[in-house]
Amino acid sequence: MDDSKYKVPIRNLFCILCYANEMPELVRAINSADKDLPNLIVIAKLFIQEADQIIKRDLYKSYRSIEEETSQLRGKVLFNQSMQQIMNSKSYLTCEIDEFDENNLLNQLLKTTLVNLIGISQLPQNYKINIRSLLYGLSKVETIKIQRKHFISVLLNRNNFYYRTMLLLARLIYELQNVSEHDGELNLFEILNDEKKMQIIFEKFILNFFKYEQNAFQSRVEKLKWNLGIGNQNLVPEMNTDISLFSKDQKQKIIIDAKYYSKTLIDYFDVRKIRSSHLYQLYSYLNHSHDTISTRGILVYPTNGTSIDETYSLPIQVGNKIIDTTIRIYTINLNQDWGKIREQMLGLLENKI
Repeated sequence: MDDSKYKVPIRNLFCILCYANEMPELVRAINSADKDLPNLIVIAKLFIQEADQIIKRDLYKSYRSIEEETSQLRGKVLFNQSMQQIMNSKSYLTCEIDEFDENNLLNQLLKTTLVNLIGISQLPQNYKINIRSLLYGLSKVETIKIQRKHFISVLLNRNNFYYRTMLLLARLIYELQNVSEHDGELNLFEILNDEKKMQIIFEKFILNFFKYEQNAFQSRVEKLKWNLGIGNQNLVPEMNTDISLFSKDQKQKIIIDAKYYSKTLIDYFDVRKIRSSHLYQLYSYLNHSHDTISTRGILVYPTNGTSIDETYSLPIQVGNKIIDTTIRIYTINLNQDWGKIREQMLGLLENKI
C-alpha cells in the first residue's frame, strides 16, 4: 500500500472530523485563518472559550479508586498491604476508596492543555490572563503528560458529552504543538491508514456536510424495504443507505454510497475496474426506493491517486414502473484547498444528465 496516498493536510482532516462530529462552526472558524495549517492562535481562542463554558456549566465528576492509609475501616481493605502494616506494629489499614470528584481524564486533558497554551510565546497576553483565571476553577484537577492514547481512551456518555468539542480542539492543539512548522501534512489520529475507521468518518462527513452546507436537500440515512414478498422477514437484514438527499420540493432524491479505500479501482485481468459489489449495492438501493420522485445514485470515493467522474444511465424499477436513472461514480480530492473540496461536494448535487 502506498501510504503517500493517504496523506491529507491536517487542516482538511480536522474539517472532515468536525463535520463527522457535527461541529461545522469549527470549520468556519479555522478557515478564516491561513491556508496551510489551522492557526494555533485561532484554535487556542476557541479552546479557551470552550473551557470557559465547561467550567461555568460545572465540571464532570466521576468515581476513581484511590489507596488510603487510615485508622478507620473504609471502602475495601487491601489485605496484603494492611498485613504488612500490622506486622510493623502500625495502627492503620490500607484501604481502597472510591472517590467521586472532578479529577478524571477529561478534566486532566482540559487543564493540561490550558497549562501548555500558557507556554506558547506568541499567545496574546490577554489569552494567558483568561487561562490563569480558568485554572482557578480546576484547582482540584491534576495535570498529566498528554499522550495520543489519552484521547483514544476517553469515553463519552450522555453525562459528559458536552466535552466533545473540547476534546477535538485539545487533540488538534496537541498535534499542532508536535508537528514541524515545515510539515504541512500529518496523519492525524493515525487513522488515515485505517480503512474501517475512515469508512465511518467519510460517510458521516458527507452526510453532515450536506446537512449543514446547503438548503436544497434534506440529508439523512434512509431505511429501505426489500421487495421479497411472503416469507420470514426476521431473517432479512436491514438495508440502510449511507446518505439519502431529499429535495425540498419533493421532486428529486439522491442516494449516495460513500466508500473509503486505499485503491479506488481493482485490477481485473490487467484492466482497472470499480468493485462490482459497490455497484450491486447502489443498484439495489435504487431498485428498492419506493418513492415516485426522480431518484439517482452516486458512488463516492476519495481520490487516492485516481480521479474519476463518470455517469452511467440505467433502468430501475420504481413500484410497478420501469424508469431511467443514472449512477455517477466520483472521486473527491481531499488533498487540496478546502474551498475546492467544498466546490466538489456541492457539485455532486448537480444532475449530470
